[in-house]
Amino acid sequence: MASTHSKACCETPVPANVADYQAQGEYLVILGEKVYVAGDKTASRAIVWVFDIFGYSLQTLRGADIVAASLSSSSKGPVAVLVPDWFDGTVANKAWVPPVTDEQTAKLGNFIKTKAAPELVVLRVLKFAEGLKQQQPTLPNIRSLGIFGFCWGVAVQTSPSRADPEEAANISVPMALLLSKDEDLPTMRKFYDNLPTSDKFMERFEGQIHGWMSGRGDLLDPSIKAEVERGYKLAIEFFDKYL
Repeated sequence: MASTHSKACCETPVPANVADYQAQGEYLVILGEKVYVAGDKTASRAIVWVFDIFGYSLQTLRGADIVAASLSSSSKGPVAVLVPDWFDGTVANKAWVPPVTDEQTAKLGNFIKTKAAPELVVLRVLKFAEGLKQQQPTLPNIRSLGIFGFCWGVAVQTSPSRADPEEAANISVPMALLLSKDEDLPTMRKFYDNLPTSDKFMERFEGQIHGWMSGRGDLLDPSIKAEVERGYKLAIEFFDKYL
């Protein structure tokens, strides 16, 4: 059984207005990739961030900064959060989601097929992660690695859209699943139950839409902002425990 995108992934709308935010990190070139770096470049722990189809959205950069700052203040030492530009400078247009015309449907489908398809991005994630294991000048001290997405080390997924319970049996790393109300709960329960590790966590945020912790999060709404912050708090605690 091959995993497929959830209906919510392509149909959940994106807020027209986004809360202003001044990013705290910097853009560097690492292993040939443009990378937003938050946190400490001398850290021995790193988190590779896989953003959604809206790329370097203010919501995503804010989340990366929160995770970097919170984990770097822990007793286990600093962390570098790394957000490579997986789509090479392109992003999905908010007007395409949800698509209401044939043209928008075609453009969204083409973007996913040519830029955001998992079979394309996963290979880049793996190559980047493997490169971080080697001695390289920008981040010379990396010893342990996690992934935040939306692997090798520790993984946190928010609003997972391609969860196949059969694939879960092949995952050996600690994994946290932060669900919105739009994910299919029976499927996600099976996925969670099939994870062979005991180092796992799952919580469903009943009032939140698919993508609320990334580009679809309306941080101008105080109730949504509070749940975004609670989600990141859970992610930070999970990373700090296992990374």
